[in-house]
Amino acid sequence: MVNTRTDAYLSAAVQNALQTLLPQIREEIREESEQERLKREYHSICQTNTETSTEFMQRFLRLAGFLGAAAGTEE
Repeated sequence: MVNTRTDAYLSAAVQNALQTLLPQIREEIREESEQERLKREYHSICQTNTETSTEFMQRFLRLAGFLGAAAGTEE
């Protein structure tokens, strides 16, 4: 025997929970994706033919600042 009332309540509860959590899940995935992209860029950083040394240094410092202690010290 199927309890359609309980199924409807459960379905509505799951749908409401997903609608509530989905923005947070999307933001966490976006942040993690951005962090992984920056890590990959840091490990393969090189100056491009189209960027000046100043632009390269700004990009490098941005990446080093993102990684913080993992990037090493200034020594």
